[in-house]
Amino acid sequence: MKKLMIAGAALLLAVTIAGCSGDKTVASTTSGKIKQEELYNKMKGKYGEATLREMLISTALEDQYGDKVSKKDGEAEFNKTKKQLGDQFAAALQQSNITESDFKETSRTRALLKAAAADQKKLKDADYKEAFKTWVPKMSAQQIVVADEEKAKEVIAKLDASEDFTKLVKEYSTDTTTKDKEGKIENFDNSTGLDATLVAAASKLKDGEYTKEAVQGQTGYTILKMTKNPGKGKWEDHKKELKEQIIDEIVADQAQLQPILAKVIKKANVQIEDKDMKNAVASILEPATNTTSTK
Repeated sequence: MKKLMIAGAALLLAVTIAGCSGDKTVASTTSGKIKQEELYNKMKGKYGEATLREMLISTALEDQYGDKVSKKDGEAEFNKTKKQLGDQFAAALQQSNITESDFKETSRTRALLKAAAADQKKLKDADYKEAFKTWVPKMSAQQIVVADEEKAKEVIAKLDASEDFTKLVKEYSTDTTTKDKEGKIENFDNSTGLDATLVAAASKLKDGEYTKEAVQGQTGYTILKMTKNPGKGKWEDHKKELKEQIIDEIVADQAQLQPILAKVIKKANVQIEDKDMKNAVASILEPATNTTSTK
């Protein structure tokens, strides 16, 4: 879903062009001119169905769930992703060929999707209990990241000899984001973008404990020291957080999201008049049998 929205965000120009006179010149060369209608037809043939599908979904979601999603909800989705990406946010936008404004629109659509999922998915105790198996509380820790396992063993040996963790952060850590902050990573869980293997390892530590074996992750080998782990407690005490986790998983899983979108599109009574884009929502309404255009 996110992929579709990102792909279409830069192509709304085609829609604007469609509403203008086809005689207007978009560009000219010594070889001739390119008219708006030519550009529109070219873009429609390549991106039309994906862009129309995105617009129909966004419009239908806004109509059906817009009153349940505040401006702050969309901003929260935007800020959550921006925080997860950190210093890589600008590069991620550039790579996806979208602006920050485009991504804010995408974030609102995601908030609307979550509202639709929450409305249609009637959660039972069994759903909460299953989610609780992988849920972890918000934790805070310190980390030392090194390039190889041998260096990690050297750090752990010094910790075993009671050397100060913060001192070893400055001496060994290669993580530029946290090295000058005493290696601190605060208020993290499975939803904050931290490497899942690190979150899992951290959740097993009690306050003051450190990992006796380095955790191999995306950026190297990490030694963690727990500073605040409140523990899981009982699932009944965390229904709000568990619901957020369940809904996030649904929105991220195309197989679970498809029937939710199908209900939204059916309720919207979509009628596509342009025969060239008649299959724009077929993949939503008939995912198992649709083998038509993938434009």
